This record gives sequence, structure tokens and C-alpha cells, in this order.
Amino acid sequence: MGVCAAPSIHSVHIYNEPRELISRLCGIVSSSLRVGDAVLIVATSQHRDQLVKELRSSGCNLRSHAREERYTMIDAQEMLEHFMVNGMPDRELFFASIAAILQNTKKAARSKSQGLTIFGEMVAVLWEQRNREAALQLEALWNEALHKRGFHLHCAYPRSLFRDVGDEDLVYRAHSHFVA
Repeated sequence: MGVCAAPSIHSVHIYNEPRELISRLCGIVSSSLRVGDAVLIVATSQHRDQLVKELRSSGCNLRSHAREERYTMIDAQEMLEHFMVNGMPDRELFFASIAAILQNTKKAARSKSQGLTIFGEMVAVLWEQRNREAALQLEALWNEALHKRGFHLHCAYPRSLFRDVGDEDLVYRAHSHFVA
């Protein structure tokens, strides 16, 4: 029998306070690392710093995981610059920029299923820039990537970004799971 592939999960957490996000992420990341999966964090510098602090205070040895290349962090805005063209995500550039990162990160996993957990905040960055259409297109590109490779993608948006009726519903429809 072959190795079972990890299921594809695209979850979203719409949070009120950053501490809610960091607490949730700490649980997701530490669980993933504990079972041997690889973790990729694509987030703002503020959230990366807060997450590192929280993980360290919970006893997670991030240096060890980073040396094993099982814990990788990338700046959300810098990553967007690799594939945004005229304010919209370019499909080919997205897959060209993300494919190697996904492959290398997943390869570092020690778990039997070579699981990969990703936290992505690029969509929230776009929404904050009032580029709702680009954020939703990026969610669709991530869904396409999920169909090609099995991994868990966790997104998060601050509730304060949703000013128009129906905005949250648009975001929920782009995901397979909702985190309360």
C-alpha cells in the first residue's frame, strides 16, 4: 500500500482581535510540527513576530524546525510582489512562484504523509488595500493549487476589513472549512 495523501483543507478564520489569530495559529502550527509536518507562514511582519513569540513561549523549538527546513516564514507583501500584475494575481506567475516553495517545504516534512500546513495572509493584505477582487482571485488560485497537491491552507482576515454586506459570505464561499 502507498502512503495516504493528506486531505486538502482550505480553512478561514475571521477574527476580532490579533491575539485570537495568534492563539489559533500557535495551536495549528505547533500541532503540525509535533506530528512531523512542514509549516509555511506567509504573513505580515507583525503577525510573524507575534507568532514566533507565542510559539517559543509554548515551548516550541523553532530554531530546530527551521534548521530542518520544516518551518519557513515569508513576508506576505513581498510574496505578492512576485505574481501581482496591474493589481491582480497573474495565474502563471503565481504558480511559478509558489510551486517551488510548496515542493521544497513539503519535502522537508518528516511525517508519513509528508503533510504541509500553510498560513496565508496575502488575501487579507489585498482586502486591506481595498482590492477585494484580487483577494478573491487569489483564493481561487489557492484552491486550484490545493487540487494539485494535498495540504492544509489556513487563511485569516480581521473582521474589521468587512465593511459591505455580504463580504464575509464571499470569503466563506472560497473556503472548505470555517474556524470560529
